[in-house]
Amino acid sequence: MDKEKSENPNSKTSNDMVENQNSDTIYDDDEDFIERIKNKVNKQSWFTDLKICFVVLTRIPIYVGETSNDFSIAEASRFFPITGAVIGLLSVLVFWLFTWFGLPASILALLLLLTMTLLTGALHDDGLADTFDGLGGGIDREEKLSIMRDSFVGSYGIMSLLFSFGLRWAAYTKLIELGFYFTALAVIAVASASRAALPPIMYFIPVAREDGLSARAGKPSLDRAVTSVLIGVAILLFLLGFQITVIAIGLSVLVVGFFVYFVATRIGGQTGDVLGAAQQLTEVTILFAVLIVGIS
Repeated sequence: MDKEKSENPNSKTSNDMVENQNSDTIYDDDEDFIERIKNKVNKQSWFTDLKICFVVLTRIPIYVGETSNDFSIAEASRFFPITGAVIGLLSVLVFWLFTWFGLPASILALLLLLTMTLLTGALHDDGLADTFDGLGGGIDREEKLSIMRDSFVGSYGIMSLLFSFGLRWAAYTKLIELGFYFTALAVIAVASASRAALPPIMYFIPVAREDGLSARAGKPSLDRAVTSVLIGVAILLFLLGFQITVIAIGLSVLVVGFFVYFVATRIGGQTGDVLGAAQQLTEVTILFAVLIVGIS
């Protein structure tokens, strides 16, 4: 989540430098990404917050509006879980269409993951790979951050993607074997709840550097972070029930909490890449909670 790879406002990954042609000031693409989204915002109402979340977290083309001095991704982050639920819903619709062809569960799970990846532009996957590249390849804090910003993916990043994709593929394959209805509810709930975890991390963990995307996105207020969690928990509870919700929250707090703490002690805080990695880890953890109850 910490880089931008194109001029598309929905792209978030690169470490090139861009120069303001009207002055001698140099901006990195993280700042340019924020500025270009600002140019699409008119008034940051709840509806604008929702549209900002779609612009930041997905490749879905959204018209936001015109510029506003009060623009803030951090304050809009309260609707991250709503955006996640829509990602899950759209993925389920595509998944439902593929079920007409009588494909095996393993292929359907692969197509489901492909749909979610296309909708997000592999945003969180990129953050996962960069985070593990930095942790595994860097010796000190500065080197780790430098590697995380690099656009190349190393062996640690590739292995993290293989494990993440493999675990999610296996989990969704098993869910599909349990039935379409249960799978559909799980996909929507997991996509929502895994993104609900991001604003609290942004609130409690300081940024590791002052020039990354996470730093420019800002720190959400406590009420926005709490709102995000409440929405995510409500969706999880409504779709999957009390038992799965309790287990999912407990496992996520332990696993993701330890991961974020571990990373923060190595690089001095969180970055957009760390947030992406946290989303992926939360998704895997909640999927395991769903399977623990679903197959028992």
